Amino acid sequence: MTQEQTKMTKAEMVEAMKRLYIEIGSINEQISMLKDEAKARGMDAGLMAKAASLLANAKADATLEKNAELEALLEEVRG
Repeated sequence: MTQEQTKMTKAEMVEAMKRLYIEIGSINEQISMLKDEAKARGMDAGLMAKAASLLANAKADATLEKNAELEALLEEVRG
């Protein structure tokens, strides 16, 4: 494929973006339903969503390290 063949028109780009935004909306709706179910079962849906997001973005370990540093600092300054 040449560079000319891969260029999209503005209308094609907008259409491609529109499809992705529709998918994002659908995914957000599914997440909302899962959070509602978690809440109904007495679970901390917000905390679970945060954990899922951190795991999905490979940031769980870094967050745990920062939280450990924060915990240590709080213990230190509390005396």
